[in-house]
Order: sequence, then C-alpha cells, then structure tokens
Amino acid sequence: MTVTISSLPYELLSAILEEAACLNAQGNRFTYGIDSHSSHSQRILRGNAAPDALRWYATDAIRRVNQQWHDWACQYALRTLYIRRWRGSERWMQSRKLDTIHGLPSKDVVYRDPYLLLRKTGDLFGKYPTLATSVRRIFFDGYYSTETSGMIINILRYCNRLEIVSLPWTILRYGSEDDWSHILNPRDNGTVLSSLELLAVDLKKVQLSEPARQKDDKTLDSAKVNLGHLRRLKISGSSNLSPVTDSDLVAMSRTARLVDLHITNTTCLTSQGLLALVRASKDTLRVLEHSPIADPGFKDPELSANYWGSHMCQQIVQCPQLQSLAICLPTICSDLFRGTSNCWMGDVHVKAAGICKQAAGSLETPVDAQLAIYDILDSARRFMQFQQAKSIELNILISLGSFTSVCVVMGYANILAGQFIFEPGKNLVHSNFLMGSIDAAGSWPSIQYSSNKGPVDPYGSGEWAYSCITEEEFARGVREGHVSMSSILTEHPKRVE
Repeated sequence: MTVTISSLPYELLSAILEEAACLNAQGNRFTYGIDSHSSHSQRILRGNAAPDALRWYATDAIRRVNQQWHDWACQYALRTLYIRRWRGSERWMQSRKLDTIHGLPSKDVVYRDPYLLLRKTGDLFGKYPTLATSVRRIFFDGYYSTETSGMIINILRYCNRLEIVSLPWTILRYGSEDDWSHILNPRDNGTVLSSLELLAVDLKKVQLSEPARQKDDKTLDSAKVNLGHLRRLKISGSSNLSPVTDSDLVAMSRTARLVDLHITNTTCLTSQGLLALVRASKDTLRVLEHSPIADPGFKDPELSANYWGSHMCQQIVQCPQLQSLAICLPTICSDLFRGTSNCWMGDVHVKAAGICKQAAGSLETPVDAQLAIYDILDSARRFMQFQQAKSIELNILISLGSFTSVCVVMGYANILAGQFIFEPGKNLVHSNFLMGSIDAAGSWPSIQYSSNKGPVDPYGSGEWAYSCITEEEFARGVREGHVSMSSILTEHPKRVE
C-alpha cells in the first residue's frame, strides 16, 4: 500500500504544513521589494511585513496544491488579523533607480485611503463568508469615527468563530445594543467570544469638534448586553473623548463573570470601578491587574463616601481562585495577606498611596506609620511561608507612598510608589535615601546596595535612582528622623462613617 502525504492523519499533515509555512516566512519578513540583483526600486520602502500578511505570503504555494491544502492555508493565514489604519507621508521619487536619486523627493504626496484595508476586509468577507470563519483573533487599530465603527461591526458579524477581539473604545459609544448583543452572546454554531480588549487614545482637537463623535448610545445599560460569557477583559489607555469611566465598569459588573481582568495605562478609572468588577467576578477571577499611569482616583475630593468606606483589602481576599495579582490601591493593610485559602503564586505586586485606617487606626506620627508598615510586612512574610509550605513559590513586592514617579519598562509606562518599595521576602527597602544620608552627615545608612527597582535616574545617566537597605536600617532611619514618612501620612484618608 502506497502512503502519500495526503493520506496522513490531518493532525500530522497540519504539523508538516505549518513547519513548511514557517520556513517559507523566513525569507519574506520585509516589504521593501528591492531585488538583490538590481538597484531598481520595486516599491516604496515600507519596513517589516505585518504578521498576518507574512502568513499569507508564506502559504501562497500551499494554497495551490489541492482543496484540502487550500482550506488549511486559509485557516492558518487568517487565524489572526491585524487591521490598522494606514498612516504615512510617502512622496513620489524622482527616479525609479536608487543610484540616480538626487536631492529631496517631490512635493507630490502619495494619497491613499486610510480606511482602504478596513473596506477591503469587509468586502472580502462579504463576498467569501467562508474565509471569515477561519478568523479566531482580530485587532483593529486607528479607527475611531462613527463610519469606521459601522465597518468594524459589519466585519465582526461575518466572523462567527471569533474568540479574541481588540476594539477601539469608541465602539462602546457608537455601537447599538443589537450590535453588542451579537458580539457578546453565543452564536448558532455554539462558539462565543472569550476575550475583549478596549484600547483608548487621545484624539486631535479637530476630531473632538466633530458633532458626529459626540454620540453615545449607552449600550452597556441595555439588558441585551451580557458579558457573562467573557473570560478576559482588558481596558487600556485613556482618551479626551468619552473615555471609559467607573460608571461603565459598574454597568459591566451587572453581568460580568471574568477570569482575567486587566486595567492598564488609564487615567480616568479608579478603584471604585475596579471593585465593582472584582465583586461581580469574585468566584471566578484568577488574574487581576490594575496599573494606572495617574492617580486621580486617590486624590479626587469628589469621590463618594461609599468608595472610601469600602475596605478593598478584604474584597480582594474574598476571591478564592485568584492566582496572579498586580494592583494599585488607594490604601492597603495586613488584611490583604491574611487569606489562608488564597492561591496566589508567582510575582505579586501591590502599590498603595497609604495605609487603611480601618486596620491601622490613627496614623499621626512617623512611628505609627512604621509600626503599621511592619505589620503589613510581617503578614506578607507569613503568607509567603504558608504558600511555600504548600510548594507554591510566591514573591511579594509592596510599594507605599505618593504616586509621583513613572517608570518606563519595555516601552510601557508603569506608575510606582514614589517613596518606598518593600521586598518582604528579602527584608529589603528600596528608595532614594540620598537626602537622608545628607541629613545624617553620612552616618546613615551604614550600608546600602544598588537597586534595580524604582524609576531610572531622571538626569539621563541610565542608572537606577533607587538604592536598597535592610528593614532594620530603615527602622533606625525613621527613629532618628532621617527618613520622611510624610507621603504615607498625607495619603492616609479619613474614614467616612
């Protein structure tokens, strides 16, 4: 019996074809289109190829073999789509030969419809709906008008097996309740959207003045919009036009049962909206991330009394499935680390402006603040030991103080407590102790080590601005007045009865 490649099991054939596609992609990573044997320019220099375009080019030969391979190639190439608004300022070159170009390009701008990719994608899926069934993940970037929102929703209606989608935040304002019901509710084929990402950006002043952009259909208030089937929600960025607010998160919490929750790089969302989603998903939540780039929610005097009266530490502990935590809170206390039934593991980052009055009582002097801090650190150490006894590795990092410094790591802005970063597992405290050392005439701290935490030196040396000392040395600095606790005492809110 002759065995051909077509007679192999589909799983094995798929693995072979995927390996072949990866090898084909290695030679097509750029779109500049210059032949290595000639100096003639084939097209305008563009740079790296988009990942989805790269997969399409890599499966060009595979699609031509037979129907089975064609279907596999389409599923492989269209599995993930990146649809970005065209941005560019290309100009016509004076010559098609690179070696004969002299001076600047001409002033004639090469015009291209910025929505062309979006239009063509919608037309393609409308003409060949079976292609849209291959899409599992789709990302839209740069489309913020009412016109493009309609195009995006039209594309999503064709993708009846979509699992992950990244949308501009304006879809929340411009989409109708029927549109969102179709996006979020289970489909006839049994599939459902599991991950939703909303990306917000600031618009230009000219765009803000357009009357059509002021539309808001309040779709989240509709009973048709149900987030109960979503497992992952990510909200990133802020905008100067109808941004996502706490009221939106409260509306989402009406039906949300999330497993992963990420709220990052925001300026308009506070812990009040976060708490609403945490309460709604407390039985299912496993990953929680809240990393703002500004702290208006911690200093805004208009915050409701109910917000300050809520003890968030206890609310977070009441999430029995929570495993990964990186959160920024107004205040924290030792209650956050007293949940013996919690499943925390890996690296846990907690950032807070002050200490909870519900647990710490009166904080009037630096010594009071020091005692409250050490109570938190001891509680964190006991919790780490408790997890270690169950063979679970847990590392806790606690940042305390006013949110005044922003650290950019791997291209992302991350707000840090401006005063102290505690590492209870190593009994270390990270901060800038330069002023304290000058105040002590060099007698304190007796020894300090270099630190890789905190913000980078603002004067451009590329070095870390923080150093670290032991907790014992830190306590001595507080007693002798070399360490200022004013940030923690200032950020300590009064409880509203």
